[in-house]
Amino acid sequence: MPGDRETSIYISDYVRPEKLEQRRSVDPETILPPPRRNSQTRLRYVPPKVGNPTPLGLSAFALSVMVLSLYDCHAFGIHIPNAAVGVSLFTGGVVQFAAGMWEFKVGNTFGGTGFSAFGGFWASFGVLYLDSFGIKQAFQSTDGDLDGYYNALGVYGAAWTIFTFIFTIACLRTNLGVLSAFVFLTGDFVFYTIFQFSQVAIFETISGVLGLICSMIVWYCFAAVLWTPDLSPISLPLWDLSKKDQ
Repeated sequence: MPGDRETSIYISDYVRPEKLEQRRSVDPETILPPPRRNSQTRLRYVPPKVGNPTPLGLSAFALSVMVLSLYDCHAFGIHIPNAAVGVSLFTGGVVQFAAGMWEFKVGNTFGGTGFSAFGGFWASFGVLYLDSFGIKQAFQSTDGDLDGYYNALGVYGAAWTIFTFIFTIACLRTNLGVLSAFVFLTGDFVFYTIFQFSQVAIFETISGVLGLICSMIVWYCFAAVLWTPDLSPISLPLWDLSKKDQ
């Protein structure tokens, strides 16, 4: 009968009184209340598993550098780099910035700083070629002279050269793959800056070649990190440079 039930919202908890008496006589422990939790006891929170964001950041970086470097080398007769805007804004910008935020989440300050900063670089670089921002038009004089614009890009490149050089020093105890990538990237920025100040075409080509080499190295690092034993029978070394305890 409903009036005989114990107060509960689960029907499976209901035990008829006669059955309860049988339990008391057979096994008294079945009706004992659960032991009280000690006030000192604390539940340990187990965080959800987070995937490795490094392959995503490396792939976005390698792809963006490769595309822009091919344009700088004027490969396939390309002389206008505006087709790289989408890659710069979304692959190099959004995707890489997101990877950087997740690197911070997993406790990797180096990867978080690098990916996030270069995500900002690619986004800002893509904006330079968007007419709606009017950046180039703002520097153009009445006679069509763009010296001020190119000097501004030179300053822009110089600032990123400093950042990249500092980051290269921070790579000295990572691994040979990452270190060599940043060495070539620093050279890429150096010649990009020189080209913007001088407008001598050979410096742009050198910048593009160094960028291509950098992108190939980053592609290698991407494969080395992504090809884990559970995904691929192939493994690639990165040649650890970290200081070992003696």
